[in-house]
Formats: sequence, structure tokens, C-alpha cells
Amino acid sequence: MKEIVHFELVEASEASSSVAMEAMGFKRGLNYLLHMGVDVGVITTDRSPSIRKIMREDYSDIHHEFDPWHVHKSVMKKLVAASNKKDNQDLRPWLKSVSNHLYWSCSSANGDPEKCLQRWRSLLHHICGVHRWEEDGVEHVCHHPAMTEEQQRKNWLQVESSAFKALNSVVMDNNLLRDLKQMAHFKHTGSLEVYHSSMLKYTEKRLHFKYDTMRARTQLAILDHNANVSRAQGTTKEGQPRYRYCYSKQSAQWVAKPIYVHTQQAFRDNLVERVLKRREDPAVIYTEPLPRRQPRRRRLLQNIAPVPRPPKAFLLSRHSSRFKPYLT
Repeated sequence: MKEIVHFELVEASEASSSVAMEAMGFKRGLNYLLHMGVDVGVITTDRSPSIRKIMREDYSDIHHEFDPWHVHKSVMKKLVAASNKKDNQDLRPWLKSVSNHLYWSCSSANGDPEKCLQRWRSLLHHICGVHRWEEDGVEHVCHHPAMTEEQQRKNWLQVESSAFKALNSVVMDNNLLRDLKQMAHFKHTGSLEVYHSSMLKYTEKRLHFKYDTMRARTQLAILDHNANVSRAQGTTKEGQPRYRYCYSKQSAQWVAKPIYVHTQQAFRDNLVERVLKRREDPAVIYTEPLPRRQPRRRRLLQNIAPVPRPPKAFLLSRHSSRFKPYLT
């Protein structure tokens, strides 16, 4: 299921920073789902330290997974920077292969963290042309079929080379190896990223919205997303799937990306129809007052300042302009 089932709206005045706002909204949303009886077995997020701490201390009975895309982005950023150095040019042709290997290690682990780690570390053997090796007294082999010289178009790295040492420092990073154990189920947050992208149509960041307006626009964004979450890939007149082709600066290669059919806005017609039917309902009296808004969880400040504003006289007494002459 890729639909949005619940959302929380956090005002800037409720927390001390955007990081704290994210953690607050996360806890509110998760607590609401648990209170409604939703059985939450696995939660997938990015590697946010605040969310990681909340899951470890408050929801230890729920398995916490990391999205491989966020980890992949960090790993490839380090490898690209390393491959740009003069002594590590031999590493550049392998960047795409390393990227594929990271995803394969997570997707083929079947929920086993140790298998995920072992397959990720096997990269250091394969990239040197070693396809059978022994580790902790156990013999391992690469999972790909035997390769001919014609199939192997890239040069193997040498263990003593600077390129291999740079790769080894990234692959064997302790923080990465620790986080890989929480990627063995191969869970993604891609649908959430798609929703955040479509949400910008309704809640532009350059504009300011009041609380009620922001809530209504978020609800519209969710309706739009849920109505188009299962779009099929577009096809040509001949019935072939459509793709667009672009150049990836990171991998220095051309890649093909699927083109999906256009979004449908039929949910808007349904909303308008329901509004008109309600307007025509004689039982609805529009002179009655609007329902009272539910009270907030706590009294919010009128601005984002964490402390109340001092009296005006006090602020004026402390005011000084740098354009005034300095008095001794």
C-alpha cells in the first residue's frame, strides 16, 4: 500500500527547530496509529539521529529500517569525490557497479542482516578479480555466473592501489556496516518522496499559509496523491513502454527512466459534486455557527520566538544605531 493514511501538522512555534518539529510530528503520527489499533511491525525512515533515538528508546518493539536510497546517496557521494582524485581514476568505471551491488546486497538478504553484510563486503573481493575466497573459515563465492574475458570490460583493481584503498575505506566504514543491518528487509520511502514532490503544488514553500489553510491544502495534496499512486507506465502508439533518457553526472553514464501516464484529477469533480449536493440539501441550515475548533495540545505562541517579547520600553532603551556617532 502506497497511500497516505494519516498526517500531522506541526507549527514552528511548537518546537525549537525544524529537527525537533520532525521528531514531534513523527511521534504524534505513530502514537495516533497505535491508538487506533494499527499493527505496526516495521517503520522505514532515513538515518535521522533524532528518529533513530525515538525508535530505540520509545518503540523498541517495532523494527526500524533505513531506506537504502538515502544510504546509497551518501555512499556514492563519497565514492564520486574519491574517484575524482588523480590517483583514483581506476575507480570511476566501477561506480555504477558499486551502486547496483549495494541495492542487490539489501534486496537479496531476505531480512537476514548478516547475509546483507556478507554480500556487501564481497564487493572488495570481486572488484579485484577474486570470485572465490575464505572468510572466518567459511568458503564464499560470487553469485554471478562465470565471466569470460569479453564480458569483463573493466579493469580489476589492485589491492595495493590507491583506488582500492579509497573504496575499502568507504565500504568498511563502521557506521555504514552498522546501518546495513537495518536495511536487510529492503524497505523504501520512495512513495513518500513522490508525495512530498506533489505536495508542492498545493503548499508552495515561498508562500505563507495560516494553520487552517495549510491543513486544508495538505488534505487536498493527499487526495491527489492517493488518487494517482498506482499510475501505469505510458506507452507509445506501437504499445511499447515510454522512457526518457538523461545523463547522470554522478555515474557519468546515460540512463533511461520510465515515463508514466498523466495524473488524473477526478477526485476534484467528486468534491465539487458533494459540495453542490450539500448546498441543495434543505436540511442543512447555513446560518448556524461553525463547529468550534478543537483546542490545541498546548497554548501556542503568536510567533516562532521561543521566549515572550519583553516590554516595548525595555527594547527601546536598549536600542542603538550603528549610524549614530559614538559617544564617550
